[in-house]
Amino acid sequence: MNKIVTYRPFGTTLSPVWDNFLEDFFDISLSDNFKKPVADIIEKDKSYGFEIELPGFTENEIDVRIEKNVLTVKAEKETKEEEKGKDKHIISERVEKYYRSFILPEKADEENIEAKFDNGILALEILKKEKKEPKKVEIKK
Repeated sequence: MNKIVTYRPFGTTLSPVWDNFLEDFFDISLSDNFKKPVADIIEKDKSYGFEIELPGFTENEIDVRIEKNVLTVKAEKETKEEEKGKDKHIISERVEKYYRSFILPEKADEENIEAKFDNGILALEILKKEKKEPKKVEIKK
């Protein structure tokens, strides 16, 4: 597999076609109030580069994992209930939970990943595995 595709760990509530339509067109998520962050993915000669927008977060609030060829990025702020006397939050449009997973190609080296975070952009660099040449097996008499 040479393509990087979005991984949907939460399953679907409708059909995959409708889920994609709702998430992409209306910019909503059907899974546990998580928002899908915007990502750019660049394939280079020796690596895969990811740039994922996570505005308003710090490095400590971001969790990056690779398991079984799935790259998962999760960013979450603790929700703060702001009640002062009788005042309540009526509308809160700030995103406090981001979640995105990608199925990586077989060539991606899960052991060689570098992550940087600057100005709300998470930059990930995943090296490609060295192409192994076929090994000749000697047959003994």
